[in-house]
Amino acid sequence: MRKFLSVIVAIMIAISCYAEKKAKTIKISVQPKEAAIYVNNDLVGYGYGEFPRPQKKNHVAIIRVECNEYTTANSKFYGGDERNSLSFNLMQDGFYRGSAASGLVNKFITITLDPQYYTKDDDGKVNSEAAWKLLHQILLNYFPEIETTDIHGGYLQTPWKYKSFNMSEKQLRNRVTVRDVTTPDRVAFQIKISSEVAGAMQARHGEFDEVDRLPKELEPMVEELQTRIGKSSSI
Repeated sequence: MRKFLSVIVAIMIAISCYAEKKAKTIKISVQPKEAAIYVNNDLVGYGYGEFPRPQKKNHVAIIRVECNEYTTANSKFYGGDERNSLSFNLMQDGFYRGSAASGLVNKFITITLDPQYYTKDDDGKVNSEAAWKLLHQILLNYFPEIETTDIHGGYLQTPWKYKSFNMSEKQLRNRVTVRDVTTPDRVAFQIKISSEVAGAMQARHGEFDEVDRLPKELEPMVEELQTRIGKSSSI
């Protein structure tokens, strides 16, 4: 009888331990704490969340953790998984480490030329070849070539320059467009630094969208364009 009771007690203890070991609710913790946690496409929390353990061993919960400026994490949790909790530490998206926010992209900036880079004849005709020459020198420090240049027509454009980032599927592309907007009252250029981004799949199809960020290596170019040939001013 004692032996039978011992067996019963052992079984009960094993069942109790097993029940404790496999909790009915799975806990998720995430860094950073503002990261959104989705289970089967339902939002369960920010930084911390819970969801019920799948009822059968082969049933699965689809987990997605995402946060702006970080790489999204995707995972699966099966009912037979012994764990009672999960943790994620998101990696910062390399696109944000390798680029900087800019309020000067994707719009024309007017630069009033420094008088040392142009001349006017007696009839008031402007010769700004010196400014165009300096402009070419600046841009060729950042782009391999100038795609289109027409000094007499007052237009210049670089080709797109593409950049990929470590730990990111995003691709950034940039180009510079310049047009001469000289009037009798002012000798000036308008300069536009285009910046567009796309995910890996979209980039293959040329489906880019404007973005207010620039590769960090192009930041000095922006300053040079604003200060070396003249002074930035309102349109």
